[in-house]
Amino acid sequence: MEQEKLRILNDQHESIGVAARSEIHTQGLWHETFHFWLLKKEHGTVYLYFQLRSLAKKDFPSLFDITAAGHLLADEHPSDGLREVEEELGLSIPFMNLTYTGIIQDEIHLPSFIDREFCHVYLFMNQEEHMEVHLQIEEVAGLYRAKWLDAQQLLTGTCERIQIEGFEVDANGERREESREVSVQDFVPHEPAYYKHLFHAINQFLSQ
Repeated sequence: MEQEKLRILNDQHESIGVAARSEIHTQGLWHETFHFWLLKKEHGTVYLYFQLRSLAKKDFPSLFDITAAGHLLADEHPSDGLREVEEELGLSIPFMNLTYTGIIQDEIHLPSFIDREFCHVYLFMNQEEHMEVHLQIEEVAGLYRAKWLDAQQLLTGTCERIQIEGFEVDANGERREESREVSVQDFVPHEPAYYKHLFHAINQFLSQ
């Protein structure tokens, strides 16, 4: 997995070569990712979905994150990122049904690595009454949703805690329903600018 080849870019989003995934994170090189955010409207309330990262994940285990996301390999296009949605959530969605919100630059700095991403961000409003979700338990431990306005307030720093609901799956594939109170520390630390762009895009999407 560590030897996946990713396209590296400069800070102007110009391609400057190819490198192994491990090298990209240790050197803090810019690269491209696919981000998929799932929304659902029920009884007039819009919900935003977050995956709970597996405890076995090397980076940010057991934290909440983007509904589904992944790196784009050197020879891939954003549409190839849909494989992450199918692998992680078991959802098959035509690429044409996604709403593109643009590219967001996002940086996460930790002592062990620097993650610099050009994120191709997409939204999808699920219209089905019942979603058939099948999690890739090696990667994803659960799927939760927050009221959209609650998530916006929490991740922009205007409230400290919110209630979320969802389910988790254990190593045997057993599913249990859960409700949790969470703070921003329970989420992968994306930059405030990332969420500002995302929430602006979602507000535009919902007003159409």
